[in-house]
This record gives sequence, structure tokens and C-alpha cells, in this order.
Amino acid sequence: MRLAPAALGALVLAATPAAAAFNPVEFFRGRTHGEGTLKIIFQSTKTMSVDSEGSTEKDGTLLLKQVIHEPSKPPRVRYWRMRQTGSHSFAGTLTDAAGPVRVDVNGDEVRIRYTATNNLDFDQLLTPQGPDRVHNVMKIKRFGFTVAHYDEFIRKLD
Repeated sequence: MRLAPAALGALVLAATPAAAAFNPVEFFRGRTHGEGTLKIIFQSTKTMSVDSEGSTEKDGTLLLKQVIHEPSKPPRVRYWRMRQTGSHSFAGTLTDAAGPVRVDVNGDEVRIRYTATNNLDFDQLLTPQGPDRVHNVMKIKRFGFTVAHYDEFIRKLD
């Protein structure tokens, strides 16, 4: 019996295990380093870096300390707390956020949304680029208008 190419392809796909969902708590445990560019409307593009160190608390919550390095400014520190609340969702807090941080997992992408204390709305998408690297694309909006973009690659150091 010969199988048509389409039928053979369907069998191969059915036999292939589904890719595991990207878990931000697992990725950010330990040290990571990000290098990116920030483009704010009416301003020149800035190169920035972020050094992070994450640890897991007894209940599974990630505590992530980030040191943000921006040109012509002293480094600033912020803290994330994130815990899994469902099979595809996490809840968290961020010292820069005015309220809760929403984290949704869709396959190998993680979408993070929050409103900052300065009333800017942040919407970022984390996409793995291998086991030790993530691409972070962020849009920052005010009153529904995009006022800034951030594009960063984050690599796991340990």
C-alpha cells in the first residue's frame, strides 16, 4: 500500500510530540543578560542592557531582580514576582507596574501586559530562539497610541 505525500505528512505530524510550552519562570531562574534597542517617538534610538537574577521561592514564585542600564542614566533596579496560576497563565507584580501583571502562554510564546505607574501600557512578546536565548519585543502605548518600541535578545548565563 502506498500513502499519498499528504497522508504521509499527516502521519509524521501526528507521531511528532507537541513542543513544550515556554515557561518564563524556568527560563529566568538564574542569571540572564539582555541587549536591546529602545526607540521612543521623536527621540534617537538608545541601546540598553538588562542584567537579571532570578530565584524560586518555596511556593514556586519567581523573584526576579533586574538592573537596567540606560545611556546617560544611573542603573536602576526593579523586581518582578511571578507565579503560575493555570496551565497557560501566570500572575505577577512588578515594582514599575501600577497594578497586576498579566502573563499568558500560547505555545512557545509568552505575552506580558501591564500598566506602569506613569500610565504607559506595556505589551511584550517573548519568543524562544533556542534553549538559552529569547527574543523580547515590546510596544509601549499611551492613550492607545504606540509611543515606543523595545527590541531585545535575552540570553541565559547559567
